Parts: sequence; structure tokens; C-alpha cells
Amino acid sequence: MNFTKGTIRGSPYIGIFCTSTEEIAMVPHSIEARELKAIENALDVEVMKASLGNSPLIGALSRAHARKIAVSVIAEKHEIKALESHGMEVFVLKGYECTGNLIAINRNAGIASSLLQEDEVKELERFFGVKFGTMRIAGSDLAGACLTVTNKGLICHPDISKEDFAEVTEKFKVNGRPTTANYGDVFVGNSVIANTKGAVAGASTSGIEMSKIDEGLRGD
Repeated sequence: MNFTKGTIRGSPYIGIFCTSTEEIAMVPHSIEARELKAIENALDVEVMKASLGNSPLIGALSRAHARKIAVSVIAEKHEIKALESHGMEVFVLKGYECTGNLIAINRNAGIASSLLQEDEVKELERFFGVKFGTMRIAGSDLAGACLTVTNKGLICHPDISKEDFAEVTEKFKVNGRPTTANYGDVFVGNSVIANTKGAVAGASTSGIEMSKIDEGLRGD
């Protein structure tokens, strides 16, 4: 796997600005060329410039898996069409803005925020084609911000209970580990983007954190 550190728009909170899958990463139009290249090389994916609700916060406003993406209710029609033109199937999660903060997913399962209603969770299941459960992680309703999950491994909020960690790894069917990123950020989903080929952690991530992120995402 390729592991590196980086920024988007000069910020180490790259998970707020980018959502990625095995095939594609969506980044803001204002990303610097060197930042885009770092993501392209680490994740070995096509990189698409996009916006949602005229905002650069792609990661906070969406969650993608394979060629499917659930986006914020604030996404505009031309932005959805742009995603579709890149081969993405788009689902608008109505009633919610920060969709990316509320959902974590891999090929085996999804975890949604406990803020979502049962019918909304069922809609996500139908769209992504995997079973979803709802849960709070370390006392937070922001499942997507608390987790970075791939088909190989995961990292999660360091304050997760042993019982919840066991449940998360069982659902996703991968190993992982709790950690922080960006020198103490517990919301690792805001600070690390990844797939099975690599990961980019925020530039402020310490060496010790990188070691834990490496271990968790390798899933060994």
C-alpha cells in the first residue's frame, strides 16, 4: 500500500474535502496540482474535480463506494450531472447536509448515524446494495467522521469502546485499530482518505499516528 501525508487547499483535514473509492476520488476545483497528484499516486485512482452545493467540502457532503455516491441535499442539478458524466450513480440523502459525516461503508456493510430514520437507512441499503446498521461511536452520532473504512482495513475514533470496536470490525469484516490523525484529531474520517491501494493522511499527522494508520488500514 502507498502511504503519504498531504493537504487539500493547504488544509490537513483532507477527509473534509475529498471522498474516495477503489476507482475514483472527488476533490474540489480549487485543489493545487501537487495536492491532486499526491492523491492520484497514493490511491491509484482517477481524480475528478467537483463541488456540492457550490462548496469545496466534498468529503463532508458525500460518501462514495465503488461507482455510487450519496450526496447532500444541497447538491445542485449541474453538480449531480457532472458526477453522472464520470460514471457515478448518485443518490440524494434528503433532509441532511453533511452526508459524509453520517455514513461509513465498504463492500461488506455500512454504518449510518443514529440520527437517520429507519426508512432512510433502508434507502441507503437499496442504493449501495449492502446491509446498513446504525450506531453511535465513542458517544458521537457522526459515524462517517469517526471512521475511515476500506475493503481491507479500518481506523476509528480512539475512544471507541471494546464492544463497539468488535461490532464495527465484525460488520465490515476487516481488522483495524483505533487511532488519531493530524496530531490528535479523533475524527479520523476528517483527516484520512484511503482505499485498498493506499492512504493519504493530513500533513499534521505524527509518525506514531502514521504507524497506527498503516497498521489499521492494512488490516493485518
